[in-house]
Amino acid sequence: MGSQKSPESSISSPNNRYYLRSTVRNRNNTPEVEKKEEVMGGESGTDTDRQEEKNGADLGFFGLGSDFFSVCVLMLLYVLQGVPLGLSGSIPILIQKNIKGYDQQAAFSVVTYPFSMKLLWAPLVDCFYSPKLGRRKSWLVPLQLAIGSVMLYIPSVIGTALGNDGGEVNVSVLAGWFCFLTFLAATQDIAVDGWALTMLSTRNVGWASTCNSVGQTIGYFFGYLGFLALDSPMFCNLFRDVEQDVGCVTMESYLRFWGVVFIVTTSFVAVFVREKVVDEKEQDEGFVQTYKNMYKVFRLRNVLVYTGCIFVIKASFAPIDTLSGLKLLEAGLSKDSIVTLSSLLIPLQIFLPLFVTKYTNSSFPLNTFISGVMPRILGALFCTLLVYHAFAFQSFTPSFYIVGLLIQIFYSGAANMIFVSSMMFSARVSDVRMGGTYMTLLNTLVNLSGTLPQTLSLWFVDRVTLSSCISSETVTSCYLDKQPCLSSGGTCRTDVDGFFVLVILGMALSLFWKWKLAPVFRKLQNQPLESWHVSSS
Repeated sequence: MGSQKSPESSISSPNNRYYLRSTVRNRNNTPEVEKKEEVMGGESGTDTDRQEEKNGADLGFFGLGSDFFSVCVLMLLYVLQGVPLGLSGSIPILIQKNIKGYDQQAAFSVVTYPFSMKLLWAPLVDCFYSPKLGRRKSWLVPLQLAIGSVMLYIPSVIGTALGNDGGEVNVSVLAGWFCFLTFLAATQDIAVDGWALTMLSTRNVGWASTCNSVGQTIGYFFGYLGFLALDSPMFCNLFRDVEQDVGCVTMESYLRFWGVVFIVTTSFVAVFVREKVVDEKEQDEGFVQTYKNMYKVFRLRNVLVYTGCIFVIKASFAPIDTLSGLKLLEAGLSKDSIVTLSSLLIPLQIFLPLFVTKYTNSSFPLNTFISGVMPRILGALFCTLLVYHAFAFQSFTPSFYIVGLLIQIFYSGAANMIFVSSMMFSARVSDVRMGGTYMTLLNTLVNLSGTLPQTLSLWFVDRVTLSSCISSETVTSCYLDKQPCLSSGGTCRTDVDGFFVLVILGMALSLFWKWKLAPVFRKLQNQPLESWHVSSS
């Protein structure tokens, strides 16, 4: 039903460099890569591994040993990272019934772009820092203080921007501030991902993946479902002696609360968490050379074909991913129902990628990708029928919610097959000589292949919708703007809903992909690794 958070944005970020190095070592098992991974684990971390193994030390919770505190810190940082993303995801739900059209939703969707484009400034974060503060804390501390400060300031303007005073929704103000918040969170993600390489010992470096996935999902839950639930009068009245028509919190008070949390936790990290000193030999070669390498990789034929195939398949599913939830709201489904259904999917979003990973960890991950396309097409079809039922019958019975939940579980499973296998393939073909830059570039291209079609879907849906103005003597059409018809005493009747037009076109495109592009896509995993790499400078 159009989950507000796709697997690409909720589970894994494009900068997970630890995943690249551990995967490449398992595949090649070369002494050179093993040596690099030991250094990335941190000198003290490697020594600790050996000492604990030698002494048979008690490894404590989950076998983490001395890394338990570090894992807790990483989890905390990733939870904080997910909160602004969740708050941004809640805005489309809040404004849907008060905006003129989907153009405004398309304008707000730009808030997702900083996470998809962070590769553009990631080398700067890696290369410029204060040795006194530490390579990662030089960025992490001021960034999180900035996020907290922005969260404390936004409440002074967001009420008016949301139209809470009876005025129109100001999407430009909302998009501007939340885009800035997402930019800060994306940059914080670069610093945290880099810190994970040295914070954990070699033996436990894989836990960074779990912290990223679980922590960011929990943070998104707090920012998205947490706020929508506490903003809901129906939910809050469950815990009140006397029913009220307002929720427990407002967007303003919720932002202030998290602003304080950011500042307090950042102060704790700055004072009590020490950053390990990294061997100077492992410093990046420089941001200018990094940009040059990225340009060389982008021009590789295999990379262009891979990105093109990913773009086509993501574009085919963009209408159902982006519009179905908003269309259900338009059909009359309550915000409270969206919150309830989405909350039931949280455990699935946390554990399903772990389950899928077990079956995609092979030398041919694109086979799993292709296998997930047809189930996702079927899931999109079922979801489209659910939206049609909502508009046609305006009936939201318990059976409707049960069917909707089952459809979303089925669709999410197929989507995770596609997402996890693409991450696996990126790790498989990445050039270890370029560190995390190669994999980050591939994942950035994959993310942009998803965010751009989603924005276009929001922009096009009203333009392919045909509607008539009835009961009005002066206005005959509601195309793009319903207000003239409504002002003249008429009502708008939808003759052809653009949602169904875009979904049908998307399904046709996905079938074309399955028929024509899937064989080309499958052959990419048979190409020699050298064809994915660029020559050393």
